[in-house]
Amino acid sequence: MLLGRRLKQALDILIVLCGISLVYYILKEIKTWRITPLYLAVVFIGTVWVLFDFFFLHSRKIPEVLSYEPEMVQTHGIQRILLLDEDGKPIKSWDLQGRVSLIIGKTGQDQELDIDLSDCEYSSFIDFQHAVLNFCLDQWYVEDLGSQNGVKVRKVEDGECYKVIHRPCRVVAGDILYIANTKLLLT
Repeated sequence: MLLGRRLKQALDILIVLCGISLVYYILKEIKTWRITPLYLAVVFIGTVWVLFDFFFLHSRKIPEVLSYEPEMVQTHGIQRILLLDEDGKPIKSWDLQGRVSLIIGKTGQDQELDIDLSDCEYSSFIDFQHAVLNFCLDQWYVEDLGSQNGVKVRKVEDGECYKVIHRPCRVVAGDILYIANTKLLLT
């Protein structure tokens, strides 16, 4: 940081000296040594700017830039996604720690997936990129990616099942996602 300030100061001084030298060279070439008011104004303004920049702007403390680290993401209640069988017993799980987005679907044709449901009983009803879970503004949201068989959410607070249509739906721990007929429990 200090090296950058020193370099900027040296470059500012060099710019002013080059400007003065250029004006001196031009006046020498046209063989007139009369100091014009415009020349004085340019030199004065340049000098004041360099002094202001040198002493005032460089004496201020510049705040440290905060860096974003994905592992600092808080999942606010949802830690894992559990794949449930017909009896409601967990078969498979995926960890959400440090994640902000997960694509749900089944593998095929160069698809990048975070939650692969290819080996599920109802995989024939699941699109390659069926749904997405996104973490935004301290909440998780599920969104249908234009799938043929849709996405439903059984909300833990009222036990009702809602179809996700045309916009993201907020989800919390305890909600169950239905990707086609496949059940994913958010814990």
